[in-house]
Amino acid sequence: MTKRLQQSKVQAYFKRNRIEIEDHVVSSNYEEVEPVVTSLQVSTPLTSDSCTTISTPSLNTTHIQSPIVTVNDLSKNGEKPRQPSIIFPKNEAGRHFSTHWYAQFSWIEYSKELDAIFCQPCRLFGGSTAEATFSTKGLCDWRKLGDKCRKHDSSVCHMAAVETQKVWAIHQIIGTVDKQLYPNFRNEKFIDDNRKHLMTVLDIITFCAKQDIPLRGDDESDQSLNKGNFLEILELLGKYDSNVTKRIESLPGNAKMLSPDIQNDLLTSLASVLLDYVKSEVEIASCYAILADEVKDASKKELLGASLRYIHKGNVRERAIGFIELKDMDAGTISEKLIELLKPFELDPLKCVGQGYDGASVMSGIHGGVQARMKGAGYRNATYVHCASHRLNLVLAATAERHPLMKSFFDVLDLTYSFMNGTKRHAVFIDVQDERYPNVQALELARSCSTRWSSRSLEVERFLRRFDCILDTLSIFGNDNDADTSLAAKSLLGSLQTKKFMTILVYFGRLYDYSDFCTKAFQKSTATVSNCLILLADLRERLVNFDFDKVVEYAKDLSGKYEIENFDVRDTIRQRRLPERFREGYLNSSVGHTNASNFEELEILLRQNVREILAELDARFGTDQSGIMKAADCCLPRSQNFLNKQELNTLSELYAIDIKDCEIEVFRSFIARKDESQLNTLIDVLDVIDKDIFLMFSTYTKFL
Repeated sequence: MTKRLQQSKVQAYFKRNRIEIEDHVVSSNYEEVEPVVTSLQVSTPLTSDSCTTISTPSLNTTHIQSPIVTVNDLSKNGEKPRQPSIIFPKNEAGRHFSTHWYAQFSWIEYSKELDAIFCQPCRLFGGSTAEATFSTKGLCDWRKLGDKCRKHDSSVCHMAAVETQKVWAIHQIIGTVDKQLYPNFRNEKFIDDNRKHLMTVLDIITFCAKQDIPLRGDDESDQSLNKGNFLEILELLGKYDSNVTKRIESLPGNAKMLSPDIQNDLLTSLASVLLDYVKSEVEIASCYAILADEVKDASKKELLGASLRYIHKGNVRERAIGFIELKDMDAGTISEKLIELLKPFELDPLKCVGQGYDGASVMSGIHGGVQARMKGAGYRNATYVHCASHRLNLVLAATAERHPLMKSFFDVLDLTYSFMNGTKRHAVFIDVQDERYPNVQALELARSCSTRWSSRSLEVERFLRRFDCILDTLSIFGNDNDADTSLAAKSLLGSLQTKKFMTILVYFGRLYDYSDFCTKAFQKSTATVSNCLILLADLRERLVNFDFDKVVEYAKDLSGKYEIENFDVRDTIRQRRLPERFREGYLNSSVGHTNASNFEELEILLRQNVREILAELDARFGTDQSGIMKAADCCLPRSQNFLNKQELNTLSELYAIDIKDCEIEVFRSFIARKDESQLNTLIDVLDVIDKDIFLMFSTYTKFL
């Protein structure tokens, strides 16, 4: 792009009708330039000898400044060219300057001191590209003066200087762009009001983002009764603070900052600030871990969400760093996207000591899974750890649905929930509860999720607590005029009113009571490794010593309370006659059987279910996973395995940390002199470690 074209674009930009001004504020004849009368105050012309730098949107201000010849009788910025009418002196050749050149070239100004002429625009606004003869030295050779002036008048540098002077002159009248948009931009109150408005908008956007609620509504017009959370909250604030409303009303339409585009821009800016803050914290952390999982948004897009876990000022921080869309769900794509998400943080891969994902093979595979690919990408110290709570969830969910008897039990619970969820049926269910428990808050049946053990637990708990109300509601709809409703209610009643169903319900209620302690402990941010291991060991012990007699006894009591007589729904059906050779035999094993016709056979199936849970616990909390947990437990003074050398070796070999026996013994004595009641977490232990004395042990603890 040529300079002439650039200057024409500059001129075109500033000729927009942003504010009503005359088209030709600065004419081509500088002798006839007069101040234009506008509603704006005209700035006082500058009186300094040098040119002042003016900031404009399309003007390079450094280009304006140029070396100006020091001549006292030449014009300054804002003045007309000095064009005296005198008797001009002759040079050695007998030639002299004449006033008739003023009329032909209005930009000429004459210096009496130097007996030379200058180009005012080039001298004041020409910059480094200006022709020296007309800008700094002065022209005093009067031979062929017309040709020289005409050549200069058509030069690119001269035309650029003229355009720059015009822009400067316009700005002296109407002000710079920011003045044009905001005439009161130097008014401190005006600025303060705008900042308060921006803070109000930011606070509302932050509030909506924090509460995970949408900003916009379906109809945001003035006639709408619900304009969306953002506008409704803004209107609510204006109801109690009139300044909020006044600021909105006084601002022009394009500066209210209420549009969806502005909201998105501000959300992006807020996210950027937060990520910069997280980055500054992680950079000074000694190590960090990566947590990631797949999730679908409302538009059914598959996203990868990631978080960073690190220690900052003695506290564990776990911060989300963003979501990125996944086109494919293979390990290669997921690992690439995860690295892409981490790239802006510029973290040292060797400081990453852990990576936590779900147990799917695409994530946990030791050869081609995401965790293996991350190690191959430079994160070689990032040990893969499957979430303990998720593992426990998989243990219980898998075993609960593995046996057909257990699966059919949960199917009945889900069908009952769906039946009660109807509008009319739900109302009757609530009325029945109010009648039976007049002073107690009515309970809603919980909806289960096959991948969330806690939802199953709540489902069984509420079923047990409101079993009588469920039976009453189903009995009412069993006589409904609608044939489909009546049939569904009677079918569910037949399934629920059996001793077998009641026994399984009591069994899972007791089992969930035991496991809930572990599930909640594993999910708490304040949970310690030592306590989690203790609760896990306690759960295993309770399962080994599970009291089936109490389950059967309680189930029989409830069956009598609810007048349940049949053991199974098939008791009314004629039993299949066994062959003669099996009549004297006794069934003492559930292998190959999926049903039970009495309490003894049912107990065998339930015992088998417990054994499967124990086997799953051993498999999912094996040495590879719980080895790290036990190694962490060994660093806690209150643990029974405190500084157990064998357990410590798990992490020592993994991260090549050589902890000598003498360092362990000295550290044991060192901790013995501390108040062990104050050392409940690994962070507490790390705080009391002198890194210069216990170098290897402090490094070991950081990795945990």
